[in-house]
Amino acid sequence: MRHDFAYLKDILKAAEELTEFVANTDESRLASKLEQSFVVHSFIIIGEAANAIAPEIQARYPEVPWARIVSLRNRLIHAYFDMDLPLIWNLATTQLDDLRRRIAEILRIEFPGAEEPPNVPSTSTP
Repeated sequence: MRHDFAYLKDILKAAEELTEFVANTDESRLASKLEQSFVVHSFIIIGEAANAIAPEIQARYPEVPWARIVSLRNRLIHAYFDMDLPLIWNLATTQLDDLRRRIAEILRIEFPGAEEPPNVPSTSTP
């Protein structure tokens, strides 16, 4: 079973990679199916990892829109045929910096100085 630290790092890494991608491109590149897939997959990773974070940690950080993040993941997975690409692009270009900062802060507070997951079982369910 993975630890909350690893899930938080997954969120941070996916958000950083997606932020780098959108900083070096524009919305017109979403015409490419490959690039659409990268953007959508990044949000799916973020949502899946957010869903796995222990409720206790989520409760300590209500400023992170955990439910909305998971809801977006669910929409992308289960209603993939009805994606609003301009909305997804807007989220990628306007919301990720804040999410990255918040997740980095949670990592600093919850796991100070940690580079690797602590050797403690996760309190979240699979």
